[in-house]
Amino acid sequence: MKKYITTLLICFSFAVQAQTIKQLKQDMHGIASDATEGRFTGSPGYLKAARYVAGQLRAAGVKITFQAVPFVWDNYNGSAITIDHVSYLHDGGNFIVLQYATPKSGDWVILKDIPDSAATAGLIQQKVAGVILLPNEQQAGDWETTVIRQHRFGYMHYAADYEPANCRLNIVMVSPALTKKLDRGAKPVINIRFKLDKLNGYNIIAKITGTAPKLSGQTLTAGAHLDHIGRLGKHIYNGANDDGSGCVALMAAARDLVKHPAKRPVMLVFYCGEELDLLGSRYFMEHPPIPIKNMLLNINLEQVGSRHRSFHGIWAIGDAQFQKGFFASGSVFPGSDLKFSVTDSLRDVLSNTDSYSFMKKQVPSLLLGSGGFDEHHTPQDKINLIDFSHLQKASRLLVSLIRKLAN
Repeated sequence: MKKYITTLLICFSFAVQAQTIKQLKQDMHGIASDATEGRFTGSPGYLKAARYVAGQLRAAGVKITFQAVPFVWDNYNGSAITIDHVSYLHDGGNFIVLQYATPKSGDWVILKDIPDSAATAGLIQQKVAGVILLPNEQQAGDWETTVIRQHRFGYMHYAADYEPANCRLNIVMVSPALTKKLDRGAKPVINIRFKLDKLNGYNIIAKITGTAPKLSGQTLTAGAHLDHIGRLGKHIYNGANDDGSGCVALMAAARDLVKHPAKRPVMLVFYCGEELDLLGSRYFMEHPPIPIKNMLLNINLEQVGSRHRSFHGIWAIGDAQFQKGFFASGSVFPGSDLKFSVTDSLRDVLSNTDSYSFMKKQVPSLLLGSGGFDEHHTPQDKINLIDFSHLQKASRLLVSLIRKLAN
């Protein structure tokens, strides 16, 4: 009988674990499947992922609000370059617009370097239509990154900072494939269609009330970025690990905390615009839903789920005051799979994460991650890359850490 009961308990334990992983997988598909098309900030795919997160957490009893983040987008949809009577659309990364001026008639000049002010003035006097810039060796060697930096990020502007550029000359850069066609002496024609779109990104804010009214003025915040880099042509950049994994862990924490609240209130934030120079978290801290002085601390999750992670466990980077709580919360990992580095030793790393928006406002911060991975910012960052067993343990560590710090 004792053996039978022990067997039942073991089976029950595995059933609970399997159910938890099942939920993690469901959330990952809701966020990082092809249906959300890479979740570029402000895109329909991002909104689809945001609605999934909000819907799931509301169903679990979590209070959700959307914080609109205003952007301005340089929209070049419909632009094309024609070479030897064959047209190549802008949308697929065939070319990118580095500088836009009012369209002019005339030929396009092919150059290998961006013209200086004197050369620009000379080209304008010659009444050229614009400049076709050929990629240098580095840009051509990693054209994908070149396109992402400009086509995805260079066209999106933070509305509060935006001032339209006063350009006098059109400049575009063509892909290595089109460079080969131009090298044969073909005469290109470029038709640039431009409009300026106003659109919103959205931060999703989940609020969980604490159980101790006297501590209601001290809120623990934790976050992960929901956005990624979207779709380029036929390629979808799913961003399952960057940072679908962090968002899934945050959702798991929200479900646990709403059932078993901590003493202090907890605010969980899913940011837009992280890939756009941290603009979602920057807006959050410039328009905080609670006074910044009431933010006790911040935890940020970044890339905690890849099978190909460079650190096998969880690596924490942050203020020294968190070290004891971090190791105490990581009992689901072997000791060798937990690592802690103080803020000053890796400040450059932190400056590229949403933690930095809190650090600039003097809010104590902690970053949780599992190092880098080779598929970062490539179409290979897909759901089949995720180690859900590891992600489950990371989620448990997060819940335990939030509970320790908020209590």
